[in-house]
Amino acid sequence: MKPLMKTISAAFFLCTFFFLCACTDQEEIKLANTSAKYVELNYSNYNSLKTDPITVISAKVDGDYLVLTLQYGGGCEEHQVDLALIQPECGTPPLPPPTFEIRHNANDDRCKALITKEYSFNISGIRKEGKRQTNFILSAKNTSGTWESTQYTYKY
Repeated sequence: MKPLMKTISAAFFLCTFFFLCACTDQEEIKLANTSAKYVELNYSNYNSLKTDPITVISAKVDGDYLVLTLQYGGGCEEHQVDLALIQPECGTPPLPPPTFEIRHNANDDRCKALITKEYSFNISGIRKEGKRQTNFILSAKNTSGTWESTQYTYKY
């Protein structure tokens, strides 16, 4: 009976060890593309979406879509990524270029796998009548906690 208990204890220890390692080792996981529409935020709902850190690996405009390759740490919880169009506080001209923020909710995921995922968002709502292109700004909160912004051109 004693050897059986040792075997069970050893198996339990190994299973626990591998489970803990699965959520602490950095491993890159690539996930499939998802497509969505952006959300609009203004002064009254600006803080309604989380701003957990995220890394923009690449960003490009492809037709009416902003295609983003993003990376974040996790692996144990479901993450939510939104593209938010930030509405200006005042509608008096001259208006600034449209500004998008990548909003990331990590849902308190403490795991460390590097998740790389492609997202595409329909940005046709920022078209301006009588124009053939619109410049816009894309911002994201990086892993240092600072916001990084880059300007892009949407041609239509």
